[in-house]
Parts: sequence; C-alpha cells; structure tokens
Amino acid sequence: MQIEPHDKLDDALVRGHVCDVTDKDAAWVFLQEPGFIGFGVAHKEKNEIIWPPNARQPIDWKRVSDLRLFGEKGEWHAWQHWDQDCPWQSRLLKLDEVCDSLTEYHALWGNDVNSRGEYPWIQLVEERGVEIWLPLEDEELEKTDLPLRLEIRQIVGYDDATEDSSHLAGIVDAAVIELVDRSCTKITCPEQLSDSPS
Repeated sequence: MQIEPHDKLDDALVRGHVCDVTDKDAAWVFLQEPGFIGFGVAHKEKNEIIWPPNARQPIDWKRVSDLRLFGEKGEWHAWQHWDQDCPWQSRLLKLDEVCDSLTEYHALWGNDVNSRGEYPWIQLVEERGVEIWLPLEDEELEKTDLPLRLEIRQIVGYDDATEDSSHLAGIVDAAVIELVDRSCTKITCPEQLSDSPS
C-alpha cells in the first residue's frame, strides 16, 4: 500500500476517491475532528458530502485528524501527519488486492434509538450522553439491532525471509469495510438522501 502526501484535505479530495471504494453512487465517510466524530455520505453524482445535523458546517478540514471513506471495494484512509509541508497523508486499500486478513467487529456508541431527525437521519444515544447520527435507508432500526458495529479488516503482512528476520506474520494495516448491525447484517449506505421519504 502506497502512502500519498497531501498539502490539504477537503471535500473535493474525498469525493475524488468514491469510485475507488464503491461501484455505487455513494460511500460512507467516517470523520474525526475536535467536537465531532461521526458519519457522512459522499455522493458521486451529486458531487457532495452530506453530513448529519450535529456536524459543524462547513467542516473545518484543517482540524480533521482522521477520515475513512469506505465501500464494498475498499477503504481510502486519510490522516493528519503533523508536518507543515505535508499536513495529511492517505492510502488506498483495495479489498481484491488483500491476500491475508482477519475480520473483527468494533461496537459503536449508541445502545438506543433516541429520535429520528430530518429524514433519513437517526440519532443513536447512550446513557452517558454519547450520540452518533446515521442516515439509514431502513427506518426500522430497533434497539435489538444495537449496538451497530464497524467491520474491520486487519491486514496481515510478513517479514521478508532473510537471515536477520524470523519471517513472522503481523498486522500491518486495518481498514473499515462495512457498517453492520448487532447480527452483522450489512447496513446499506443510502444513495438517495432527501428531506422527506419518497
């Protein structure tokens, strides 16, 4: 996997990688910045990223520490590098190029459906006050489906076989590949977002 340097991170750079991670019109975006951790949807056709009601608008791209754009073909991961000449780096992981990997599931916040915001956004909450918003095509999400999980692919790499190495295997990268419910059923990224049900 090749690491690419970037002098800036913005909507256009993220949208430019939608085709790399999905054949569909939309891909999940998982963003971390001070004051906001959550999901958005990047659209090819609409040429925009749609963010939830609690996201600061516009996104302060200079403060984004980590972003993962993912779909059925792979993940484009960008992160803050803390180098003034090259403040961000990214890598593209294509699932069809992965030889050895391990799958695990990381639970997200939210053990209850608190409210449904503007269609199709829903808010998942926990008693401690943590919340996360998601746009879902399936409005039937129930408490028994929670917590939602990120399906993570741990990429296995091997030491080169030399006199000085043991040729051991190890985890060399990790990629978010799906958003799933408690039973590990895939949650589809909505390709059409609108203000009201169609």
